[in-house]
Amino acid sequence: MLAALVALVVLAGAGAGFAQIPPEQQQVQEKLEGQRAIVDGVEAALGRDGLRSSDLDDLRARLDPVRADLTTGVAALDPLLANLNHRVKEIGPKPADDAPAESASITAERDALSARAAELDAVLKQAKLLKVRADQLSDRITSRRRALFTDQLLARSYSVLDPSLWLAAAAAVPIELRGINYLLSDWAAYANARMQPIGQIAIGFASLLIVGLIFVARSVLARPIRRAELGVDGAPISRLRACSLSALVAILRMAAGPLAATAVLALLNGFDLLPPRVNEIAQGLLLAISIVAIGVGLLDGALAPREPQRRVVPLSNEIAGLIFRFAQIGLWILAVSVTLGAFHRALVVPVPLSVATSAAMSLCLVLVASRSMRALNALSGDGDEDITDAKAGAAKETTAPTADAGEAPSTSVLNWIKFPFWILNLTVVGALVIGYVSFAGFLSSRALIAVVMAGTLYLVVALINSLFIDALATGPRARHAAKLIGVRPASLELLAVLTAGLLKAVAIIGIVILTVGTFGTSTSDLADIASRVTLGFTIGNSTVAIGDILSALLFLAVGIVIARAIQRWFAVAILPKTAFDQGLQNSIATIIGYIGSITVIAMAMGQLGLNLENIALVAGALSVGIGFGLQSIVSNFVSGLILLAERPIRVGDTIAVKGEEGYVRRISVRATEIETFDRAAVLIPNSDLITGMVKNFTHANTTGRVIVAVNVAYDADADDVRDILIGCACDHPQVLRSPPPRVFLMAFGDSYLKFELRCVVANVDYALTVKSDLHFAVLDRLKAAKIGIPYTPWSIYRGGRIGEEPAAGDDGA
Repeated sequence: MLAALVALVVLAGAGAGFAQIPPEQQQVQEKLEGQRAIVDGVEAALGRDGLRSSDLDDLRARLDPVRADLTTGVAALDPLLANLNHRVKEIGPKPADDAPAESASITAERDALSARAAELDAVLKQAKLLKVRADQLSDRITSRRRALFTDQLLARSYSVLDPSLWLAAAAAVPIELRGINYLLSDWAAYANARMQPIGQIAIGFASLLIVGLIFVARSVLARPIRRAELGVDGAPISRLRACSLSALVAILRMAAGPLAATAVLALLNGFDLLPPRVNEIAQGLLLAISIVAIGVGLLDGALAPREPQRRVVPLSNEIAGLIFRFAQIGLWILAVSVTLGAFHRALVVPVPLSVATSAAMSLCLVLVASRSMRALNALSGDGDEDITDAKAGAAKETTAPTADAGEAPSTSVLNWIKFPFWILNLTVVGALVIGYVSFAGFLSSRALIAVVMAGTLYLVVALINSLFIDALATGPRARHAAKLIGVRPASLELLAVLTAGLLKAVAIIGIVILTVGTFGTSTSDLADIASRVTLGFTIGNSTVAIGDILSALLFLAVGIVIARAIQRWFAVAILPKTAFDQGLQNSIATIIGYIGSITVIAMAMGQLGLNLENIALVAGALSVGIGFGLQSIVSNFVSGLILLAERPIRVGDTIAVKGEEGYVRRISVRATEIETFDRAAVLIPNSDLITGMVKNFTHANTTGRVIVAVNVAYDADADDVRDILIGCACDHPQVLRSPPPRVFLMAFGDSYLKFELRCVVANVDYALTVKSDLHFAVLDRLKAAKIGIPYTPWSIYRGGRIGEEPAAGDDGA
């Protein structure tokens, strides 16, 4: 009956303990229905025809949060399920029918864990299935947007030679002007309904103040850059400094305009002064401002038309100024086109006006490109000598040619650049003539962006080279940097070159994507593609992705450098200040390096998703041959590493092993040297210290216990005996007061009471001396107290019978 009650209590406790749902599972369960409804709605809306790009963007905006929540939920539930399954596995399966019955508590725990695991697995499968649906819908949205973009790009409309296009566009201009007038009136009414005119004026002044402060701040920040560009006494500046200054100039010029426009829009929207259509136009203006600011900033950073001393692209002043001037004109044309496009979309103008705007933009960009090509021909038409002089002048203005970034442009390179531009211009003109206006606008705008991105790529590559190769690998501070992080200069140079190559590859890929364009793929699509990279290879059950490989390599390089730096820090700054001998210091430093390297490698392999258990099995199989051939040596070596790592014994400890007792004098990777109490040196293999039984008297501390046994007669006062023994212990200087000495009455003998004095000495090396001193003191004090120590009497008889008294005169000798 009692056993049944105990079982019921255990079952109830287990049920109560496992009934509580983890908060992660509860959150996923609560959101699943709502997320499923959103996914169903997006799927239904995606099945409709006639969806515009804005509609697809709205669907994507609804779907992306659901996908992010599902990803987070799955990542949170996976470890929970693995933990539950592991606990069930540790408990083991149910016993067979013919096996002895197991404890009721174990059965209850297994059943509760299995139920929880099944419930969690069901929720996890639903979340994974819904995530798969959401990912598929995201891919469908991307495909629909790409198809829509392709249809719009290759849609045939009006030819620029068709007079009806321009006539219809001219007729639509008054319509758009009236729409602008109505829009301004609606805007005024909208603003007046929400704020008094005096408040609107204050908002206007605040907007101007924000813009003024931002540009004043840019001017203030640019002053030290301009002073740094001059160098010391007009001397040429280094390439690292030139690249850094160019990057700072580019950032300042890029950030001011968009930041000011964004701040003004945020202010107006904060007071709800922009109606939806005006806000749409404002977004177009923000895009136009960003195009001009970012484009001009990047061009100024790369070409530096007014500051040749920091120019990183090896061009002459004339060519750099020409490219900058014409590219800037092209950027303004593109910005005007974007602004007009925003007005056209907000006012819903007739199609011919939109087509005419795009065609006019393409024609203007073609004219600018043609004019720039002719100007380049004029600059390079004076002969090769002029180009050579220009290159020489550029080389003087910059300190050293940029490694791996391309040589100075020669006549052939300029001709190679001009040829594809002429082909591109002819293609744009041909597309405009046959009616593919959207395609012509795309090509012309991408050509302009390609010019800007080419200069940006050159600046980024030059900055990477100057930072990692010139300054870190081969510069005057390379040796100091190598010594600081604890690696050889050659290793540092190799690491710098590899890092620079990786960063340049990433920069080239990013620039190519920005130049070619997304072809209908939004920024969120690109982010989604980057987060779901599936290109890679499979090792067993593990899939290794390219992104994981790059991150693991970077982690491995940085981790090895950090591990070596920590090892060197211990070897140079920490261990010499300890009392360890030089051999032990080297062993500890080596072990620290091995541990750090192995840890970094294991973590890098974990980032790749490789199963370390499988790798351990392979390593174990490979080590079988080594284990048979060098078993004892490897065993002693590994045991030595374990001794140095775990420190079960240390130099100076007093140990007893294999019948030998003495002091540990030296620990090497093969054997440990012990000095016995008779001054003999004994070498003990490290494997015996690991696998055998070792008594370490001073492992935790140097204290030791002393036991003094004393027998007294029955007629002695037990309290007096205890006081005498404790007094003897407390009077000895080597006996510790904490823990205090104690006296125990251990046994009642035939003719005596057996007492034991137990005390702790500060140093176990003096235990025998302390025990002898206590014996002397106890004997003296017991005699002084007239407390007898019983002994067994012995009588020696010479002849006669037992019990017979010795004869007179017999001294018993």
